[in-house]
Parts: sequence; C-alpha cells; structure tokens
Amino acid sequence: MHGWIKPWLFLPITLGLLSAAQVWLSYLRYDLSLEMQRITTEKQAVVMESSKLRLEVASLTRPERLRQLARTKLGMAPPNPVQVVHQ
Repeated sequence: MHGWIKPWLFLPITLGLLSAAQVWLSYLRYDLSLEMQRITTEKQAVVMESSKLRLEVASLTRPERLRQLARTKLGMAPPNPVQVVHQ
C-alpha cells in the first residue's frame, strides 16, 4: 500500500512547489518592473536638470557677459598699450 501512496503524494507536492515558485517569480518580475519605471523616471528628471544646468553655465560664462561684469562690477578696462608687455 505504501508503494501507491508515495507517487500520488509526490506529484501534488511537486506541482504545489512549482506553482508557488511561479507566483513568487511573477511577484519579483512585477516588483522589478515597478523599480525600473521609478528609476527611469528619476533618470529622466536628472537628465533634464543636467540640461538646464549646462544651459545656465553656458549663459553665465558667455564672454560678453563676463566682459560686462568685469567693467561694471570690478571697474576693469582693457589695458593701455603701455601696460602690455611684449616679449
């Protein structure tokens, strides 16, 4: 009688374990998908911020703007010919 019980118990237990593994893998796949969407959104925000900052740096370091700031805020002027040393 024991010979009949073992195969019938082995099959449902194996199917139960495989089903539980499938559910667990589906949950992991769903969780990873959500994490990937969150990271993608965060990456897009960082790329946009980086683009804004690059544009701001380019705007702040324009030679015309720096020249104007040197004249107005620092009182600088182009050098006189006497002040320039030639080698």
